[in-house]
Amino acid sequence: MSQVEESKNDGTIKHVLKYTGLFGGVQGINLLVNVLRNKLTAILLQEKGIGLITLFNTLVIFINNATNFGISFSAIKHVSDLFETGDDEKIRQFIKVVRSWCLLTAILGTSICVLASFFYDNQLDILIISPIVGILAITSGEMAILKGLKQLKRVAKISFWSAISTMFVCVPLYYYLRWSGISLALLLSNIIILLIHLNFSTRIYSYSAHIFNKEDLKQGFPMIKLGVGYIIAGIFGSGAEYFIRESINQIDGEGAVGLYSCGYVMMVQYASVVLASLETDFFPRLTQVIDSPKRMNITIERQKEVCTLLLSPMLIFFVIAMPFLLRLFYTGNFLTAMPMAICASFYIFFKALATPVAYLPLAKGHAKTYMVNELVYDIFIALTIPFAYREYGLMGAGIALSLGGLFDYLLVNIIYRYKYKYQMSFRLLPIYVLQFVLLATSVIVAVNYSNQVCWLVGGGVLLLSIILTVLVLMKDRRKEKRGNGVAIDN
Repeated sequence: MSQVEESKNDGTIKHVLKYTGLFGGVQGINLLVNVLRNKLTAILLQEKGIGLITLFNTLVIFINNATNFGISFSAIKHVSDLFETGDDEKIRQFIKVVRSWCLLTAILGTSICVLASFFYDNQLDILIISPIVGILAITSGEMAILKGLKQLKRVAKISFWSAISTMFVCVPLYYYLRWSGISLALLLSNIIILLIHLNFSTRIYSYSAHIFNKEDLKQGFPMIKLGVGYIIAGIFGSGAEYFIRESINQIDGEGAVGLYSCGYVMMVQYASVVLASLETDFFPRLTQVIDSPKRMNITIERQKEVCTLLLSPMLIFFVIAMPFLLRLFYTGNFLTAMPMAICASFYIFFKALATPVAYLPLAKGHAKTYMVNELVYDIFIALTIPFAYREYGLMGAGIALSLGGLFDYLLVNIIYRYKYKYQMSFRLLPIYVLQFVLLATSVIVAVNYSNQVCWLVGGGVLLLSIILTVLVLMKDRRKEKRGNGVAIDN
């Protein structure tokens, strides 16, 4: 298949399902591994331990986002553009540029985390996890290279083996050292993850980086320029998350942070497996059609359709099965997080509709637009979630999170309609509304009625959602076959 033919098929339901299935499937396997790890971690460390892990990870991610110059994202576009030319020498040279910048940001990020440790009571723990900031800079660069080269199967394998290695490193250390082993477990697992990344990426292009080569660094300036908006948005995002968790910590302590994190993971992180293909497959495709408004809209709408239709039954299942899943994934002590997890289900629903649209400014190279929108959204959740938690507890936090998802959806749709001529397809609007009503019904039943009623009514709602998803996707596949596999306008 030629590149032209392949690009034409990039907007089809078949293509989107294929790669959503690939990464969703891999993430599903990772989810099972993480379920086992979280279960054992919850048993060994309880709510306080989960809270400490969350606070350490949030700090590391915040510093990484503040120092990585957005290379993990912007490099994908540049490598992908070079990959389309087929010029192996230029690709090899630019990969060296990416690695040089990543190594430089790794040193910067690690140094800042070391300095930050002097401002914390648990200074030794922060010192131990400081190298993780540098590791994240390098691994994210290698992942960006693989995504730009369209080595999607290698990306999937890295994700799988990283999840496996993390479990086998962390759990034994938690067992023998308990809370004092958290920082060491995080460091060792990330070192192994770094080796896994390098093992897969250097098979294609051997590792080469020169942080003191001015010419190499100069070649990376366009990539850095695009990444500036992404990095600032990342700082806002991770800063907002850190502020939210620290606010909860100040209100009710580390145990409350652990419960909030549990609710977040249960509904947001686990359900996000369906969105796993967005950055890996969807963003490179969007950059290739960004100059054609018609193809741009088709690409976005197809991705929205598949993500929303696949996510809706999954969200309903999570809502009605939440008491069972919390006991399975964690322990009975975490059932307090159930109202938050259930009420946060709408957040992911709105994210499925908003995220494909939100990539538009990055695909256009408009970093400032992306940055401003993310800042507005992050301010919204940073203000509403702590307030809602203080007034209404974990359920309030879940409702505030869902309101944040709705706010983000409205924000990107209104602004990008005028700025980028994005046109939402109204063909599927009744389907989205119906799926939303089914999800809302499951939430109302789960919050207000007994488990027996919840399973009975929720089971019927789940069946309707599955049938609706299958019928719509089958209908669209038949349309595409009649159109010779090429995406057609809505």
